[in-house]
Amino acid sequence: MTVNVNHQSQTIPDNCSIQHLLANLDIATNGIAIAINNHIITKEQWDTTLICDQDNITIIKATQGG
Repeated sequence: MTVNVNHQSQTIPDNCSIQHLLANLDIATNGIAIAINNHIITKEQWDTTLICDQDNITIIKATQGG
């Protein structure tokens, strides 16, 4: 299936969880927030939340600065 991750099309397997997506994209899980179709998904839900075809996924990485 195809999803959009930060406005970039990605092909992922069916029944893919957020945790699986992050592993496939080699994204570290520390300091990030995830939203699917503009709804925040808590870190506790990443293993159980399945991604659907054409979902819009936003991954926000925390940065430091001043």
